[in-house]
Amino acid sequence: MMETVYYHILDLDIVGKEEGFVPYLYDKEKGWQPDKDNVLMDRVTGYDSSESKGSSYGFGNTDVMSLVQEITEDQARKLINEL
Repeated sequence: MMETVYYHILDLDIVGKEEGFVPYLYDKEKGWQPDKDNVLMDRVTGYDSSESKGSSYGFGNTDVMSLVQEITEDQARKLINEL
């Protein structure tokens, strides 16, 4: 069975999930949508777009990583219902 990890993207107040290594964002109009812009994974990996290409500080930025919190499926459902 595929593992699913749910996240609350704090700065945007949206719910995301990673299902089988594929990231999704929840849209209240369309439901789960593939995260084509890497909104979730940029935060999970701490990707800092302000760093120059090739910079060793481009990933692992703890300020960026603090913008996302892993949550349970029940917490995700509750947040989705509040949208």
